[in-house]
Amino acid sequence: MGTEQVRNVQAGVATQVVQARDIGTVTFLPAQAPAAIPALVPPGPAAFVDRVEHLAAVRSLLGAEPRPGRPVVVAVRGMPGVGKTALVRQVASVLAGEFPDGALHASFGAEGESPAEALGRLLKALGVPDSLVPADFRRRRDMFRSLTAKTRLITVLDDVTDAGQVEALLPNSSAGLVLVASNTTLEDLYADGAVPVVLEPLAVADALDLLRGVCADGRVDREIEASVELVTLCGLLPLAVRVVGARLAARPRWTVERLVDELRGAAADRVFDRVNAVFDAVHADLPDEVRSVYRALGLLVSQDFGVEVLAAMVESPVAQVADVLDRLHAAALVEERADGRYAMHRLVRAHALRVAAAETSDVDRDGLLRRAVQWWLLGATAADVAATGRQRLRVSDPDRLLHGADLAMSPRSALAWFDREHGNIAAAMRVCADKGWHGYVWELFEATFAYYDSRRPLASWVETGRLAVVAAELDGNTAAESRCRCLLAKAYQELERYDDAATELARARDLADDDRLRASTFDFTGNLALRTGRFDDALHWFSTARDINIALGRKRGTAMQTLFVGRALVGLGRGAEALDTFSEAARLATEADAPSVLAKCLLATAALDPASVLAIAEAEEIATRLDNSALQAEIHLLRANATSDPATAVAHRRAAAAAFERMGSPRAARLLADLDG
Repeated sequence: MGTEQVRNVQAGVATQVVQARDIGTVTFLPAQAPAAIPALVPPGPAAFVDRVEHLAAVRSLLGAEPRPGRPVVVAVRGMPGVGKTALVRQVASVLAGEFPDGALHASFGAEGESPAEALGRLLKALGVPDSLVPADFRRRRDMFRSLTAKTRLITVLDDVTDAGQVEALLPNSSAGLVLVASNTTLEDLYADGAVPVVLEPLAVADALDLLRGVCADGRVDREIEASVELVTLCGLLPLAVRVVGARLAARPRWTVERLVDELRGAAADRVFDRVNAVFDAVHADLPDEVRSVYRALGLLVSQDFGVEVLAAMVESPVAQVADVLDRLHAAALVEERADGRYAMHRLVRAHALRVAAAETSDVDRDGLLRRAVQWWLLGATAADVAATGRQRLRVSDPDRLLHGADLAMSPRSALAWFDREHGNIAAAMRVCADKGWHGYVWELFEATFAYYDSRRPLASWVETGRLAVVAAELDGNTAAESRCRCLLAKAYQELERYDDAATELARARDLADDDRLRASTFDFTGNLALRTGRFDDALHWFSTARDINIALGRKRGTAMQTLFVGRALVGLGRGAEALDTFSEAARLATEADAPSVLAKCLLATAALDPASVLAIAEAEEIATRLDNSALQAEIHLLRANATSDPATAVAHRRAAAAAFERMGSPRAARLLADLDG
């Protein structure tokens, strides 16, 4: 048959034609499009908030240079319940006018359609009679591509689990838009040009707007603080917020606070049935080795975590656990951060904990948690020793804790480790306190002191210090209690809560039962006297502590107390003696290999003698090498006092104020007030 004959056949057939290319796939086409334009995308939720930037981003893609024969594909990824389905439906609704040929929809997942089933249904929506829908997947796909060529369709593909599902349903037109919602990362789709969009939980204000939209009787605004806590308990997930909003709306006599109280307790399980059902479905698809790690994650108390602590929990190689985390990340159950660490949403964690409770024994769960705590204690001890040396007074024996461990750290990397883990250590201390694991609580606090003394996160310091004091007392360890009370008193002193500091130190002195501890309590007591202007008392306490350390042959302690004696002498107006004393303290600190003590000696010298520019420079080099925030703040103040340039002085004072503000120190407010005045 010639070309002209083919044209005549196509023009003359009123019902259907057969098109064949090289006797390959044969495609039946309807003679004309259906009268109705398909509008298959379900409506979005009645209450839809935020996501303005995502809508704008999708709209901006419509004007981009098209790829021949391929629509714009936007792949929305996020954890279950974060609002992916709501977003893609909302986008389809808002942009419907841009796509006059209609809107298609398919949903996959555990109970969704197969690509072949979806194609059959969509072909019918496009006007293909039942009798002409091909039986097999390949011919359905080819017919779909032929029918959608050069159309302006918007297609929503929900609950996608792999890129193949999307490829099967891509319209054959560069004028279309495909919106994909998935819990997983579709890397193959991205390689073909899909635009990834990561959906995060709502901001608090938007979550409140959503709650108002579902429960619109005014209770949200009448109980705004409780409402904020409610949406926070929901993890700011739209699905969870809608569930609790509906629960409130169905119970007009309930207060928001009542629901908050319920969510704090066991009754929360009933409220989150729908949310948990989503997580259950994802969890059921995981291989056994991934599920075992998922259970452990439910017990992991950290805000974010590295693969190492999880590997310690499940007693598996780090590389193997990293592979499992990749699987969990692909399932949107964990978030991988730019720094290589991971985070887990609170609702996902709660689900993992429920799974752990159902599938493991109390003994096994305690074993998992203990191994995590032991990993943090090991790391904190190694970092503490790296930052301050082995000579610093400790009740715990670092040699025992570190025996056989290869954890070499520099002082700077030690503080960087604490920067990453200190929040997790505090959380671990809370859990250990609840479980009655008292030894872990005070050991973790003692091992974290290098971080507290350098970074000065004062609120956390006080909270964990209180936990440690109680734990040491319950543990019956008077030496640990004395030590923890001293370390807590230091935090109170930095907060200028001097009465609280004095109370802790008085009890610490009573508990001290050996010379090393007594010298330490005298040291802390002298510092409090120095801070409150009682210089004679300070000189007495420091001199007594120094004598004890000399007798014990403790070089680092002797260097520290010599430095403090010098500070007391400054307060008493005996500057020349103080300079000699600082020089002696610096010599002792050098012999003791105590760089942080040496830096403090140099700064004390520079404060008394502004001409000592070299002392400031040397101290600054040490502070930078150690990454010691407290030392760096003091250096800024000294440089401000030493310069004759007003602008430079202001810059240094503002830098110091910023450092003190990060620490939570009252000194920040005074510095800023002086600058603004």
